[in-house]
Amino acid sequence: MTPEAARVVARVTVAIAAENFGFSTETITVPAGAEVTIEFDNRDDGVPHNVAVYTDSSASDAIFVGEIVMGPTRATYTLTAPETPGNYFFRCDVHPAMHGAFIVT
Repeated sequence: MTPEAARVVARVTVAIAAENFGFSTETITVPAGAEVTIEFDNRDDGVPHNVAVYTDSSASDAIFVGEIVMGPTRATYTLTAPETPGNYFFRCDVHPAMHGAFIVT
């Protein structure tokens, strides 16, 4: 038997901003199992926001919950994307109407 090749893990950086109670993008697409860095820019002065990723829009099963930060400020979040491709969900936990699709390919 030959040894298995080492698995190459994709590294992806995504920039997203929160401004006027909305995100700068409605879709984040990443490869399955990737190490994802989210560069988050909260541009709303005196307003708390975060980025959290869930299995679906019920937001009952968290994949990742970023620290809530008061704007204006920047934060860097790091997470591992799910291994299973599919459509997931991201939102601001403080303002759940701020949300989008987290797509794993």
